[in-house]
Amino acid sequence: MERLLTTKLNKPISVILFILYTAINLSFLIKYGVRQSVISIYVLVAVFIIVHFLIFKYSSKVFSKLAEKPFMLKVFIVVIALVYIGLAHILKDPYKLNIDRWQTMEYSLRHWLHGKYIYDTKNFVGNYPSYLPGQLLVAVIFFFLGNVGYLQVAAFLLFCYAIIKEFKNGEVKWTGIFLFAISLSYIYEVVCKSDLISSFIIVSVFILYWHRKFERDYFKTPFLLGLLLGFICLTRSVVIIPLILFLMKPFLACKMSDKVKVGTGFIITFSILLATVLLPAKDLDYILKYNPLQLQGQANKYVTLFFLLASVILAFYVKRVEQVFYFSSVIIFAMMGAYIVETIMRGWTFDYMNVSYLATALPFCTIGFCYTKQKSIQ
Repeated sequence: MERLLTTKLNKPISVILFILYTAINLSFLIKYGVRQSVISIYVLVAVFIIVHFLIFKYSSKVFSKLAEKPFMLKVFIVVIALVYIGLAHILKDPYKLNIDRWQTMEYSLRHWLHGKYIYDTKNFVGNYPSYLPGQLLVAVIFFFLGNVGYLQVAAFLLFCYAIIKEFKNGEVKWTGIFLFAISLSYIYEVVCKSDLISSFIIVSVFILYWHRKFERDYFKTPFLLGLLLGFICLTRSVVIIPLILFLMKPFLACKMSDKVKVGTGFIITFSILLATVLLPAKDLDYILKYNPLQLQGQANKYVTLFFLLASVILAFYVKRVEQVFYFSSVIIFAMMGAYIVETIMRGWTFDYMNVSYLATALPFCTIGFCYTKQKSIQ
């Protein structure tokens, strides 16, 4: 397995990750492109693929020139952040567009802050909320600022900061930030005031930060690590996949005392946060009927179990942090792709499928692509 991830295969890995990036965004173009009649969907797809091929093939020349002027990257980030702030206000009537994320996040936070059970209340299109308390804790800051859409602006800035800190080469920095900024899937998140990708940005940034700070020993501060893991695992259930790939092997190798401290910290944070959403329930039967894990599941339990098992197996082959991002990209994309295949089998048409779940792999494949870019430059 290690041989498969040597520099000899850096180019194929780079191609695979960019294909995943393109496929994620192409799915959004197709889903919403078929709803308009101004331009043929075939023309849109052809132009989209050509543009992304040109970016993959020739962007290095442009980014290497821009890298000579470091202030340009800061200007680009500020401009994109301002554009995102504007996009967070562009959706005036989500009810007419049948977009429920904004409304669901708003009333979920309101219920949570007032001590009400949030998982038994349908939104205006008839869906139940599935927010975990860790994600609510992150979003509540922007709720008080008056616009939950600002969460995606903050998440973008956090992603940019992580890219700048992790990669020293200016061309690589430009590559990661530019690809993320122009991503149709992320622009959709900003416009819809969604929170989905932010959870995976948080776990990606955590992995990068923890690796840089504790590269020699991930369990140098085990209790703090446990506290953070308890919070992160309660943002989205799928974040457990990159965490398994990142920490399982070193966790098994660390001292028993460190295992206990990690477990203690995890239980404390996990229990406190989970209690905030479950205690308002009427009784245990009510929780079993309406609970976030059941509502948040995208694939059936056997498919989920398969990908969790694959993550555990692959975790033993992880020797470098970039491999966490390579494997996470493929596993998460495949897992969410399996969900889409499942909906196709149920008879759903593509324009009504929730392709947003594919975008959960976006931070991982973008960062993974940056690692391959860095290796090709070295």
